[in-house]
Amino acid sequence: MNVLKSYYAYLGIAAGIVIKLAMLGGTALAGNWMLELVAYAVISAGALSQQQASPWFRRASITADVLIGFTVVCGPAVLPPYWGNILEYASLVPLILLGCMLLLAAADQMRAAGRQVVLEWVLVAVWSTGYILWLVMAFDWLEEPVVAQGIRIASMLLPLAHVALLVDMFRAQQQYIRMEVDKS
Repeated sequence: MNVLKSYYAYLGIAAGIVIKLAMLGGTALAGNWMLELVAYAVISAGALSQQQASPWFRRASITADVLIGFTVVCGPAVLPPYWGNILEYASLVPLILLGCMLLLAAADQMRAAGRQVVLEWVLVAVWSTGYILWLVMAFDWLEEPVVAQGIRIASMLLPLAHVALLVDMFRAQQQYIRMEVDKS
C-alpha cells in the first residue's frame, strides 16, 4: 500500500510540474490563474503524501500552499493590476523555494539509496538562476540590452529546469519504490 501511495504521490508532483511547464512562455495557458492553482494544489497534495520519505517534501507542500495563496490573491478581480504585478514578482520567491525543496527531497532519496547527489545540486543552481534572473529583470534600473539578454537566458533556463525537475522526480520515485520493495 505504501508503494502505491508513493507512486501516486510522485505522479501528482509530476502532474503539477507538467502543468507549470505548459504554462511557461507564450502558450495559450500562460495567463490561466485557475490552472496554476490546480498545479500548486496537485504538487502540494503529492508532496504532503510523501512527507515520510523526506522532511523536504513537507516543506515543499507548505510552500505550494503559500503559492496557492499568492495565486488566489493575484487572480482576476481581487487586486488592481499594478498590485497584482508586484505580488506576482513577490511570488517568485516561494516558487524558487518550491523547486529547490523538491530537488532537495529528491537528493534525500538518492542519498538514502546510496547514489550521488551532484545532479540535484546542479539542478538547484539552474532552477534558482532561471527564476532569480526573471526577478532581477523586473527592475527598471537595468539597461535595455542587459534586460533583453537576461530575459533570453531566463527563457531558456526555466523550461530546462522544469523538465529536469520532472525527470529528477521520476528518478527519485524509482529509487524510493525500489527501497520500499527491498524492505518488504
